[in-house]
Amino acid sequence: MGLDTFFKGLRVLVTGASGGIGSVLAKELLNQGARVGVHYCKNKPDVEELIPSIKANKKDNVCILKADLRSFKETEHIFEEFTNWAGGIDGLVNNAGDVHIRKHFFDIEEMDVEADLSLNLKSPFWLSRMAIKFMEESKTKGAIVNISSIAAKFGGSPYTLFYGLSKSALETMTFSLGRYCAPLGIRINALRLGVFDTPFHVRHAKDIDARVKMIPAKRMGSPEEAAWWIMNLLNSKSAYMNGQVVSLTGGE
Repeated sequence: MGLDTFFKGLRVLVTGASGGIGSVLAKELLNQGARVGVHYCKNKPDVEELIPSIKANKKDNVCILKADLRSFKETEHIFEEFTNWAGGIDGLVNNAGDVHIRKHFFDIEEMDVEADLSLNLKSPFWLSRMAIKFMEESKTKGAIVNISSIAAKFGGSPYTLFYGLSKSALETMTFSLGRYCAPLGIRINALRLGVFDTPFHVRHAKDIDARVKMIPAKRMGSPEEAAWWIMNLLNSKSAYMNGQVVSLTGGE
């Protein structure tokens, strides 16, 4: 992606940024001059790897944030930590998400349901609500991007039921909040992703080769392709798009 001056100094919080799409996105934002909150839960990212090809100041441009987003307190803490560090927020990317455990719906327990909903739905809601409130009070015309999944369209499998359900609800949340945000100049959209070449699909696809053959494009998406779309949804050039779901699924 070529240099876009829009991102210079833009304050963006990215959840789930320690690997895969989140890591590629964080690097590209930093390359464009943004000030980035890089969230992780278990695998702390190496700041030196995030900014090898740019002149970004580690202290001024990168804020590493650890939190288990299934906890409301930890979710609230990283938002406060980021806005205190950055002096505000212009963009939020709710990228963190996972299948808590692959278990048939006959066998799942209450804690399994709660874990899927807390990470994939509740956390994006809490963070979006905090961001909207902050943006509204500060009159910031910011943008929020929710990362959804093709599981919202097909329902997932009997082993990932509540992951798919949470992503479907995330898209519904995007529609609803988009109507509230539009008059304020705040944008919130979702990017529905298909099968991508990331650690997520390596972990959870039972037979990745067979799954790829089901995709009309006959390949997985790359993290760079997803990051490109997220950058576009954050950009003010997409100012007329609000409360929408963009599908990046290789034709599925």
